[in-house]
Amino acid sequence: MLATLVSGGSLVVEERFSRDRFWDVAQSFDVTWLNLVPAILANLAVPSAAGVSPGGGIRFARSASSPLSEAVRERFESAHGIGVLETYGMTEAASQITANPLRAEDRRSGSVGLPVGIELRVVDLDGDPVHDGATGVVQIRGPGVVGRYLAPGRIGATPACGIDGWFSTGDLGHRDRDGFVYLVGRTDDVINRGGEKVYPREIEEVLLRDRRVSEAVATARAHPSLGEQPVAYVTTALPADARAGLANDLQRSCELALSRYKRPAEIFVIDTLPVGATGKVARRRLAERSLVGGKP
Repeated sequence: MLATLVSGGSLVVEERFSRDRFWDVAQSFDVTWLNLVPAILANLAVPSAAGVSPGGGIRFARSASSPLSEAVRERFESAHGIGVLETYGMTEAASQITANPLRAEDRRSGSVGLPVGIELRVVDLDGDPVHDGATGVVQIRGPGVVGRYLAPGRIGATPACGIDGWFSTGDLGHRDRDGFVYLVGRTDDVINRGGEKVYPREIEEVLLRDRRVSEAVATARAHPSLGEQPVAYVTTALPADARAGLANDLQRSCELALSRYKRPAEIFVIDTLPVGATGKVARRRLAERSLVGGKP
């Protein structure tokens, strides 16, 4: 909102998302770019209704709030001819951390882009920087990064950064040789299956390759000997009477694409995923259900 207003632009905010009227609203206000979360991109990743076209005025769609699946990005771009510019941010960084370049040919598929007005590094568990391509914890530093947390009812504030000013985001990722950042998950979302680490996004990417899947979330479920094992939840636009066999098909896809320890023990086809106020999937609520062996 602030960037739009500072630049002299206008902002169109719908009270509630509706796929049926989305493109009509975009056309009626002659919008030039879209700000969307992955869940909405997935919902829009189908051809527009007959007679309705996004038009040539939309330069790009910006994806934010949570990781975007490459399969969803490809489906959206194929359906509408609008490129998706993936970004990465968080409240503690005054929102923006990284963004892909505006020119489509300069973007990196699967990457959240390059740091924007901020320092970024990837470190190991001891806090030492890792080499390019190695996965670690993403840390950031800069004038826009929060310095302290204030808690209601408490006197004083809790420091948010280390003594060197680096803030640990809690996100896991790596950088390539050109500095582009790739995220693989959150430190507290990693599934520990008998000592083997499973990143939920690896599973989700495989599930989302199936065009029948709208959204996918992998999380941990308690196991008596392994400690944890992965399970997955997917949504689909298919009617209830056409969903038979989808979970089995997805299991076969996982068997072909993933190592044995990464394959979900079960895949549940559900109507909707729980989401928070910003549209981000409330992974915690699914994880809490799964850790006690619950089913949807």
